[in-house]
Amino acid sequence: MAGSRVTRVGVNDETWQAFRQLALLRGISVSDYLAKLVERELARRPESKARLVALDALPEQQALAALSDTRDALLELDDIAGRLARSAYELGASWQDIGSSLGIAAESARRFYQQRPQ
Repeated sequence: MAGSRVTRVGVNDETWQAFRQLALLRGISVSDYLAKLVERELARRPESKARLVALDALPEQQALAALSDTRDALLELDDIAGRLARSAYELGASWQDIGSSLGIAAESARRFYQQRPQ
């Protein structure tokens, strides 16, 4: 493939073996499986600010773009946590249980994640 890149993957032997088995189960080579994962990750975050910063940009510009992307990811995860917290509550979990799972006080969990009137 033109423009192909080669890299090393820093995982232990057990993890690599499990990954290879997943590729084999899908009937594709490990390199094709890795390529698909890379393509999916890039498609999942097309709005990434860090991707828009030139490779030769100043390090602080790169760091600020990465910081902004991290904040976006945190907001997305917080939205997911809120949906899961409300779902757990609707299924019978207490705010004490939810707060404990999140490592925060029950009242904080309720205040942060309880469904707000629309």
